[in-house]
Amino acid sequence: MSRQVKVAGAQDLAPGESRLIRVERRELLLINVEGRYYAVKNSCPHRGAPLDQARVAHGVLTCPGHGWQFDLETGDSLDYPPLGLRCYRVEVRDGAVWIEVP
Repeated sequence: MSRQVKVAGAQDLAPGESRLIRVERRELLLINVEGRYYAVKNSCPHRGAPLDQARVAHGVLTCPGHGWQFDLETGDSLDYPPLGLRCYRVEVRDGAVWIEVP
């Protein structure tokens, strides 16, 4: 069973910014891409590099460790399709950002 957890105000993170957050012992990266929010596990599946210094452009996150790229919509790896990022469902409502956690 999953539940939603409020993690930020919608105005707390400007477009193009990201923030490291902790949700129930999980370290996640919350990202605002042109007003659309994404949440991913803060660990690259390739070698475990933290993603809080990753570059994001056109909905693609690039790992700072080895340059692997991931589609933020799906979490799919663009470099090695069997691997992907753990993504969390994000919803903005009542001026707040909520993440669904299992």
